[in-house]
Amino acid sequence: MNFLNYNTSNYPIGLDISDLSLKLIQLNKIKNKIKIQALNDVALAEGLIVNGEIKNQKKVAEIIKQLVSSSKYGEATSKSVVACLPETKTFIKLVEIKEISNDLSAAVAHEIEKYFPLPLDEIYYDWQVIENHNNIRSVLIGAAPKNIVDQYISLLADANLSIEALEIEPVALCRSLLYEESYDFHGNDKKNYAIIDIGATRSSLILYSRNTILFTVSMPISGREITKNLSEIFKIKKAHAEKIKIIGRLAQNKVQKIINNSLSDMISNLNKKIKEAIKFYNNHFSDRGPLNNILLCGGGTNIRNIDKIISGSLRSNLNIEIKKGDSLIHINEEKKMLSKLFSEKHVFNLKILQKQKATKLSITQDASLRFATAIGLALRGIFVDEI
Repeated sequence: MNFLNYNTSNYPIGLDISDLSLKLIQLNKIKNKIKIQALNDVALAEGLIVNGEIKNQKKVAEIIKQLVSSSKYGEATSKSVVACLPETKTFIKLVEIKEISNDLSAAVAHEIEKYFPLPLDEIYYDWQVIENHNNIRSVLIGAAPKNIVDQYISLLADANLSIEALEIEPVALCRSLLYEESYDFHGNDKKNYAIIDIGATRSSLILYSRNTILFTVSMPISGREITKNLSEIFKIKKAHAEKIKIIGRLAQNKVQKIINNSLSDMISNLNKKIKEAIKFYNNHFSDRGPLNNILLCGGGTNIRNIDKIISGSLRSNLNIEIKKGDSLIHINEEKKMLSKLFSEKHVFNLKILQKQKATKLSITQDASLRFATAIGLALRGIFVDEI
């Protein structure tokens, strides 16, 4: 899908690095309008990156070079990147520190030692004072192991890219999905959100309130596990099982019941984690008011009607709207253009499962939420530049 793009951008590329894929977005700002300069993604073979750790740096670096040099749309015009660190290896939390502390840096270090499993000399960390209230400072702390950060620095150097920033993934997701993160947001209606990122190899939940992340929760729930289960049950290739999972409807009730059962295990575990996180929020951050929305993002949102499935199973317990997020809220392209860029068509032939005349099922979906992290990373250059 190569459309002509005559504009060039100096803004850094947003590069989302995960275990099974790489996603690239570069943005440009033209007369106060944010446009897509370049877009690309590629699947990674299993084993190149495992649980966020780079196992084959040379191979991944070569794939990144190809990703940057040949886009599905537009042309990447920068060698500078904002990349994300793996969520499972990082830590981000809002903590409260009493004003009586004379050395804020020492107080922050003490808080990190309480929550992070590694000693201070083995991590990189940063912090920012969010607000002061009643002699208490609210400080947002982010940390990551030095060995992981150094891996990503080395990888990007091998890919001939310069690093504008390495970000913790929840920061990029919030920037992509929330109006409150825009540099020109001046509204007084500051809402509270839970953001659920359903990924191929893991999921995470982010609690966000009044323009800051409060805490995150990693969840051992993944789209890949559902695909694996369906592959084993039906004795079919994983690629075919992935199609079944996404299309989500089949002719035979017996077959459909098997799919529903596979999904129900994931949804049950997901709902348990959601309830635990909301209970923690209500117990520790009740002064911020109730949660207004639960937003879904990530590749797992491509499972047909996933928002309705989760909402239906939680309705009796929570009075919170659950819906898919919108990773394009800051992008000013025409809807027809965005539809072309982010549409994905999935086709499945029932003959693979049933000894009968071939029947094809298909669905066309908006895949923009798969790019939420990459978009948020790419927006950093524009939003930070405007501050």
